[in-house]
Amino acid sequence: MTGPNFRRTLLALAAATSILGARWAQAQSSPAQVGIAAAVVGEVKLSNAQTPKAKAVALRQRIALADLIQTGKNGRLQVLLLDHSTFTIGANAVLRIDRFVYDPARGRTSGATVVRGAFRFMSGQSNRGNSAAISSPVATIGIRGTIVEGTVGEGARDIAKRESKPVRDADADKKNATLVVLRGPGPHTDPGAEVGSASVTSGGVTVELTEPMQAAFVPRAGAAPIGPFRISPQGLTALHDQVFPQPDSGGGLGRSLLGGVLGALPGIINGGGGGSTPSSPNDPPGRPPGKP
Repeated sequence: MTGPNFRRTLLALAAATSILGARWAQAQSSPAQVGIAAAVVGEVKLSNAQTPKAKAVALRQRIALADLIQTGKNGRLQVLLLDHSTFTIGANAVLRIDRFVYDPARGRTSGATVVRGAFRFMSGQSNRGNSAAISSPVATIGIRGTIVEGTVGEGARDIAKRESKPVRDADADKKNATLVVLRGPGPHTDPGAEVGSASVTSGGVTVELTEPMQAAFVPRAGAAPIGPFRISPQGLTALHDQVFPQPDSGGGLGRSLLGGVLGALPGIINGGGGGSTPSSPNDPPGRPPGKP
């Protein structure tokens, strides 16, 4: 084929190749999706390399690697990850998902950074290959098939001041101090949770949390974790209130994709009913906390 028809064919092929190349480059440059925003309460914003100016997070919005998520006063976000793990952050928190590799046959490896604020991580689908790590400015938290809550910054220091003497007397950095509490395992863990454990590493020292309500406190950069110690009921309530802040008015759960499903699980969306005593993953579902 020669002449005008041949030239038109070449131009069409060149245009198609250019479009495919642009789409391929865009796909390659777009960060991998790791989950969705399953519950959004109050002010929640997200920024990344493509969107440097933070924008409000919408329900069902995709969450990708390296997205920086920030909550405002009374804000809260729950991210449902691809393996059905859930990551909840409370008010005035900053979270970034740094790593997420998931193969249904082999398990999941994930990593996140909590710069400040309170959080809860609940492991998803059971798989021996699952592992997760959460970094704060002063500590690394390893999670193996369980539920972990924690807080970074002034909230951690405030709780520590009311705990046992070694904890309250520590010279804590109000910006970076980190408190971690193991909420499972136990005979009556939340549905879907496994019997697992957590580790807290700082200053070259690792503390293992293997029993419900065990905690570790890292007061500042380079300091070894203090613990394990059993967190007080007052400390647990204070942490619960940071992870699940109550709205100023109007109440409600905000926008929630998982609605009644997660609302039925103690302490996941509702935070255990909003009472003065938080429900524990070790309380039998459907019973008030502490009741036999």
